[in-house]
Amino acid sequence: MNRWVQVYGTGKNIRTIAAYMISVGLVGFGPVLYVATKGGALPDPLTTGVYLVLTILGQHFSVTFPDINSIVLADPVIYAALWAFGPRLAIICQVAAIITHLLTQKKAILNTFFNASQFSLSIMVSSVWVHVAKNTPLGHNPYFQIVFVNLLILTFELMNNTFVSIAVALDQEQRWREVFPRLFFISRRKTFLLSYLINTAGVLLASYMGLAGISFVFAAVFVLWLQLRFEQELAVKSLEANTDALTGLLNARYLESWLENDFAKLSAGENTCSIIFIDVDGLKGVNDQMGHDVGDLLLQHLAKVLKSVVRSCDSVIRYGGDEFIVICTKTDLEQAKGIADRILTALRETPLVKDGTTVSFGISVGLASFPKHSTLGRDLVRLADKAMYLAKKDGGNRYRTADNL
Repeated sequence: MNRWVQVYGTGKNIRTIAAYMISVGLVGFGPVLYVATKGGALPDPLTTGVYLVLTILGQHFSVTFPDINSIVLADPVIYAALWAFGPRLAIICQVAAIITHLLTQKKAILNTFFNASQFSLSIMVSSVWVHVAKNTPLGHNPYFQIVFVNLLILTFELMNNTFVSIAVALDQEQRWREVFPRLFFISRRKTFLLSYLINTAGVLLASYMGLAGISFVFAAVFVLWLQLRFEQELAVKSLEANTDALTGLLNARYLESWLENDFAKLSAGENTCSIIFIDVDGLKGVNDQMGHDVGDLLLQHLAKVLKSVVRSCDSVIRYGGDEFIVICTKTDLEQAKGIADRILTALRETPLVKDGTTVSFGISVGLASFPKHSTLGRDLVRLADKAMYLAKKDGGNRYRTADNL
């Protein structure tokens, strides 16, 4: 069934979704076929070929921004084809791109049929603004051309999002009036204006510069796609370099970077900050008696507890071996004590059980705060480390502060 129709929700309404997709496909099939075969003359073979190739390529690339919104490279090409040459070229290019997507991305057949029809119907409806612009005096005014182009894009998106939001509402068992505004604007409000600027620029440059114009816009958006892709890959590599493989926490390399870069900004802004230094009590005994696999499980368990207790603004670091550090920004000593208490309580309430046996271990915790105990980052870590050893000397499973040194 997945090869025929693809859903993303519970799948309870799959028959209703399939019926809806078939209905939209059948409604659009006749008019779309007519426009694609008899809806005006196509441009010269070179122009037709370039638009076709750019649309097919563009359908496989989307500029995805950090908020997960995206701009498909094929969009400005389709709008330019519609504005400059009419719905026939736009529909042929769009349908060809969608069919290619079926083959390259293994899309479900019914979803592809639905997409081809709803895109084509949206093109046909929005083409009314092309007719208005070409048959009214206002359409020859450059400023009003911008207005008509944006009306074309707006009409296309309203139609397209209407078709899609009904399918999503059925799929996710939500109300249509909640889904439509989310898809149309709310979920992409940060890139809404940018997409309109890119698409409008593509249409206008294609109108005044021909193939050179639309090729330039496509190349510009493609470069933006490459740049964002590079930045995303760099961010992933940076995260991997600063992540401890066993626990998934930040590692000592991150701490070094924070001390060199972020701590200076912190001190310059006169904010408070606290360092919580944690050392595991009894890890050697666990390794000797139960094996290093259980010791690793203990460290992973502690990492999970720490992540569940600290705030989202805090950074949890595996400093090395059985030592952990929590960087608590905008936190004075009293607030850090509260965090340390929550950590100790959470460990008592969340014991590690392996094969029915509770793994016995504890932690010793040391606290030091900026600027109370030191104005130097590395000195702050050193003082928190010394306070931790004082807690360990006093029996462990407790915290001590740099005040106690």
